[in-house]
Amino acid sequence: MAVEYITSRNMISLIYETMRVMNVSVAHHGVRVGYIMAKLLEGRGSYEKYEIADFMILAMLHDIGAFKTDDVRKQLTYEAKRTLPHSIYGYLFLKYLSPFQERSKMILYHHMDYTKTKDLDYRYRFELELLKIAEMMDIWYKAFGDKFEYSMINKYAGTKFDPEAVALMDRVIQEDDFFAKIRSNTFGQEVDEYEDYVLLSDEEKEKYLKMLMYFTGLKDESMVSETISVIAVSRELVRKLGLNENDKNEVYYAALLHDIGMLAIPNQLLNAPRTLNEEEKNLIKTHVEIMEHMLEGKISDSIIKIAAAHHERFDASGYPKGLKGSYMSNKDAILQISEYVVNAMREKPYRGAHTKNEIIDNINNGIITGRYDAIVADMFLKNYDDIIELAEDKADMALMMYQKLLRNYKQVYNSLV
Repeated sequence: MAVEYITSRNMISLIYETMRVMNVSVAHHGVRVGYIMAKLLEGRGSYEKYEIADFMILAMLHDIGAFKTDDVRKQLTYEAKRTLPHSIYGYLFLKYLSPFQERSKMILYHHMDYTKTKDLDYRYRFELELLKIAEMMDIWYKAFGDKFEYSMINKYAGTKFDPEAVALMDRVIQEDDFFAKIRSNTFGQEVDEYEDYVLLSDEEKEKYLKMLMYFTGLKDESMVSETISVIAVSRELVRKLGLNENDKNEVYYAALLHDIGMLAIPNQLLNAPRTLNEEEKNLIKTHVEIMEHMLEGKISDSIIKIAAAHHERFDASGYPKGLKGSYMSNKDAILQISEYVVNAMREKPYRGAHTKNEIIDNINNGIITGRYDAIVADMFLKNYDDIIELAEDKADMALMMYQKLLRNYKQVYNSLV
């Protein structure tokens, strides 16, 4: 289980690091909003510290939908002029793909005026009102700079904001001017202290790790289906090779996270309908080292090692380190074969999908030249049809999830416009 490989504290660090790789500005905005939310909840005085930490994480993720619906570089546009799309998509993304099922509805309404939400029959309505204030405080601060005063929020008490929430904000700032810490960028230690109270179950850790995989789908949906296929192929090879439970789990988590570094690669390169030049190819190759940096110190070193070797080859012809087979294990070999096969069988903007015969010929040649581990490669070839059928079924299930999300997006959007 995931509990063995990553702590609750490191999980939150990994979520933040993933957001930062996607867009630094959005990640920092999320942290500031999460901090303001935490201070307001703490000031109210009726929450356990672990509850405050949970709400802070949700606030950190409140703009996740914008990575799918908007150009995140134009923050003021989707935060002030075009608020529904990212609010709806973020709500559905967190509802289906995170541990925040019920609380996710806070994201749906986080840009709606108090006059429209005051009569909601919703367990977390007041927390929603605090999220609105936290969000707007940071947006206005970034827009107005030193001219921003938190008293600007007071002008909209009863219209945009819940008067009770505004009164709470006033009292908390008078007792502890947390916004001064935002201005001076000295609030980081307090954020760390809140995060120390995050207590995640095994199930929650599993959901968060899968959520990070689904982050790649915000960039390109095909990346998720490919990763799920790689997981399916890897799992079957692990089973057929008789690896123990610990090895099985390490390969699984390595497969789950191996392409997370792709979040840092520009879309125009990933979807270029042409052969890339050497400089562009080298830029894409950096996704492995980016992934290593993202995971370093946060998850088990053995998992990072397997994930970092998915483009290595046993004859030292791979990247990024050109490792030889003597430095790798059968777990590395399993992910290498799985990643190659799934990549080859998918159509790309710059080439067609490889046929079964082409894939088999390539693997056989790889066995002869020493590019692939012979035992793992031979096991795959002996079970080619069964393994590929399973991988395709798993990928189809992932696409069905996106189709469901898209259908629900349209339904929710139409109900709110």
